[in-house]
Amino acid sequence: MKPLLTLLALLLLNSLPAYAQRTPDITGVAYEQKLGARLPLESGFTDADGQDVRIGDVFDRAPVILVLGYFHCDKLCGVTRLALLRAAQKAGLSAGSDYVFVAISIDPTETTDAAQRAREIDFAAASPIGAPEGFRYLIGTPENIRAIAEAVGYRYRNGGRPQTFIHPIGAVVITAHGDVSTYLSGIGSSHEEIRGAVEAAATQNIAPRASPALLLCFDFDSTTGRYTFAIMKFLRIGAVGMILALAAMIYREFRKGARV
Repeated sequence: MKPLLTLLALLLLNSLPAYAQRTPDITGVAYEQKLGARLPLESGFTDADGQDVRIGDVFDRAPVILVLGYFHCDKLCGVTRLALLRAAQKAGLSAGSDYVFVAISIDPTETTDAAQRAREIDFAAASPIGAPEGFRYLIGTPENIRAIAEAVGYRYRNGGRPQTFIHPIGAVVITAHGDVSTYLSGIGSSHEEIRGAVEAAATQNIAPRASPALLLCFDFDSTTGRYTFAIMKFLRIGAVGMILALAAMIYREFRKGARV
């Protein structure tokens, strides 16, 4: 019995590096809350209609709900945008007057076509309330993308495949003056939270630091398929649990043998 248990333990231990190899490095990927920070208002972008936009021009009428991600993402980026737009609609908020929805791609290779497709999909699925100018889907240069990401504490890195990214999920609510007011979890934010955050930003209020649930979005390619962070975490925790269970069995067998 002992040799069999020992062999099983060794085999399971040897399998752990395979799990680790399928998990990209997520160190530092998160939202570092920078409440009160000012965005670089001179940073230039291009909108879905091909028009040049200075980011400061977006903040001339209402608070901004800012979402960073990338438009061709097939994981959680689109889900996040839809969840926020639907929550804002349920809260009775009108884009262009109550808030401005701004989605910025972190992929500098994306084109206006990708921004247009994302906007069309979001509008068809969410049917948000508001004027067209209340929805801005922007692409930009690496330097200007990084400047915005740095200003709001958005830490991300390249993913396991070209043009994929490991990044946090959520949104930043910004005052009409361009200052970070609060952070939202994005997918899990209720319409009450959206309304409260927008109303607070409208009065230039800076919220106290919070601890929102951290969700990550990434796509990792391996010979065994794609795994999300949640699945990999589950597998690794399960493997550790199995090792502990086997260790307990081995220990009990050892104690029995010692008493004989």
